[in-house]
Parts: sequence; C-alpha cells; structure tokens
Amino acid sequence: MKILVFGATGRTGRHIVAQAAARGWSVHAAGRNPERLLDLVGAAEASVVDLGDAAAVADAVRRVAPEVIVSTVGGAGPDGWRVDEAGNDAISDAAASCGVRRIVQISSLGCGDSRPFASERIVAAIAPALDAKTRAEDHLRALDLDWTIIRPGGLTEGEPTGSGALYADPRVHGRITRADLAELVLRVLAAPSTTRLILSAVDRATLPAEPADIQEFVAAV
Repeated sequence: MKILVFGATGRTGRHIVAQAAARGWSVHAAGRNPERLLDLVGAAEASVVDLGDAAAVADAVRRVAPEVIVSTVGGAGPDGWRVDEAGNDAISDAAASCGVRRIVQISSLGCGDSRPFASERIVAAIAPALDAKTRAEDHLRALDLDWTIIRPGGLTEGEPTGSGALYADPRVHGRITRADLAELVLRVLAAPSTTRLILSAVDRATLPAEPADIQEFVAAV
C-alpha cells in the first residue's frame, strides 16, 4: 500500500510512519519542518508542505499519487488560523481533486456528536480546537470520498499496550497511547468496512464501566 501521511513529524504521525514502513508499505511523509522530516529518512520519502497553501497541498498529493491519505495534523498556525480546520480541509479537497478516494482523518473525542459526553474540563480547555476539528469533519463528510474519521481519547506517550480498540459509539471516552492509535489507524486503512464511519479510539482498559452497553467495533478486513 502506498500511503501519504500529513503531519508525519508530529508525535502520532511518527508512529504511523514507522509502523507503516515496518509493514512494508510505501510511505511518503509530509510536514512543515524540513529538519524534523530528516529524522524520518529511511522509513519514508518526504516532502515539505505548507498546509496554509492549498495549491501546495494539492501538488504534493498529485505528485505522490498515494492509494490512501492519513491526516494527523492539528494545532494553531503562526497567523492564528487553525491547522485543525484549514489544514484538514486543504487535505480533504486535495484528495477529492486528485482522485485519491481513501482518506483517514484523525480528529478527537469531544467533536461532533461526542461533545455531549466529553468532560466539561476538557471542553473548557480546548473548545476552539474541538470546534475547528468538528468543522473539518463536516467538510470531509460532505465530499464524495471513502473517508474514515477516528476520534482518539486522551493521547499518552509510552510503550504500546496492545489494548487499543475502536468503538462506533459517541459515548465512549478514555485514553490511548499514540503508538496504539497508530496501529488502529493502519488497521482501519486495511479494512474497507470502516469506510464512511466515525470511530472512537481508546485503550479498552481505560473505558469506564458505565454505560455498560457499549460494544467494541470489529473491523472486517
């Protein structure tokens, strides 16, 4: 599989690049910082891409011609525009215009229909980012693409636990390591049954006991 990862130099993106390369996939890493991209040489080819330039994003997608795109971008841009929305929208639009149907966008719990189930503390702390990510989700869902949106819980560092799990239930909340999230992303990419779904991603060991009727989503490959 040929995969283009936007946000490849981020803490989650690096895990996705490394794990995809370990599977023998052809990986192309896109990021803003050329020095940080150098760290990925050996695992991936790389391109410096400014997400604030929609034409540059489309040019990268056209040049790489991937089978699938993963967007793990986010954060405030230097001019105050949010990569969460503008950057993700540029990536989604580039996929549509360049004929790349499969795209996975990493969003966040607390977005969209999961907002009512997020803690008030988290919402108060990052509400603008959650709002921007929600608008990016809506933008992607409106396009004629084979998209999947993954909403991870609280992201942690450290070794993978192997207990990362997907849920098609917006009531889910919990935590997950970035390494486990990356494994779930690659699992989703290989599973056509996840197309046009919004899935939550948490470590099943952190899932609260209530509500008791939440069922894990098992992706058919």
